[in-house]
Amino acid sequence: MYRSFKISNFRCFRETTLDNLERVNLIAGKNNVGKTALLEALFLHCGAYNPGLTVALDVTRGIEQAKAELQRWAETPWDSLFSEFDTSKIVQLVGEDEGAGRRTLRLKVVRQPEELACIVHSIQPSPDKSEGIPSLSSEMAQVLELECIEGEQSRKYYMILDQKGVRFEPIPPRPPFPTVFLGSRGRISPAENAERFGQLQVRKQHDILLRALQVIEPRLESLSVVVTRGVPMIHGDIGLGRLVPLPLMGGGMERLASLVLVIGTIPNGVVLVDEVESGLHYSILPKVWRAIGEVARQFNTQVFATTHSLECIVAAHRAFSESERYDFRLHRLDRDKESISAVTYDQETLEAAIETGLEVR
Repeated sequence: MYRSFKISNFRCFRETTLDNLERVNLIAGKNNVGKTALLEALFLHCGAYNPGLTVALDVTRGIEQAKAELQRWAETPWDSLFSEFDTSKIVQLVGEDEGAGRRTLRLKVVRQPEELACIVHSIQPSPDKSEGIPSLSSEMAQVLELECIEGEQSRKYYMILDQKGVRFEPIPPRPPFPTVFLGSRGRISPAENAERFGQLQVRKQHDILLRALQVIEPRLESLSVVVTRGVPMIHGDIGLGRLVPLPLMGGGMERLASLVLVIGTIPNGVVLVDEVESGLHYSILPKVWRAIGEVARQFNTQVFATTHSLECIVAAHRAFSESERYDFRLHRLDRDKESISAVTYDQETLEAAIETGLEVR
């Protein structure tokens, strides 16, 4: 579980550090201050060895990458990751984990002709397998290097763009722990929710979802997976004499189900949620946060979420104040000219700020 995280030269961040991270962390701040970018930096760091995650970040923002030859790329898919779009800088992400220690990720664009040629030509097929494959020129390639430093060990992985498209060398291994990013624009499909629910059913832990959804729909008596038109989907019994598909019960039910299912099916992992209150009425937010805290503790999952809502912040504070442990932190991002700082509120500080009406969003 992360205890601190430092970002340098990533997106809008020049250098920002978050300390005193907890099991559940809520990120607040004004528009365009870097809340989503912070989640993206964490997503890359959780992936550890995979430079391909840089492309996935644009997809979460609704930007689809064009599948074109190198000559037609106006800019590479990683340009926007660098502060001020300056690809001469080095992005550095440093996380302190209570179990694994420090892990540092460095992203840089390979520019030196000699280094570029060495990387490109070192992966050429051997002569006996190269028939029909055009020779690749380092002048036609662009390369992003990801260096992962763990203790005294350093490993490098490359994302290569050339006339053949996008590829990775060497093939990155699995990340050290599972991570899921729930963007504000997208949603988890009913089929994926059904699959995650099935994973809980196998372990006889599926009642955690039922209890959480009863916060929104008290009539809900049971949940089942039913295949409808070839698609598995969670259905609920709300006393109508038939089962009702979860998506028909409203966006709030589906949003909360996705949150609980993700947290509950990646034990010892990290869940990143953009605009966590989306689709949820403010009146049920305390119970939603109570459910998130309980599931996160049960499965040892760490949660990072963003919000614009004061009701969401107050609800989280109240819910964790009433729980068995206050394993929650609010972090507000503030911009001062070109720098972004993080202000962290512990239980006492946040309680005082709420009581006196201080702005914490």
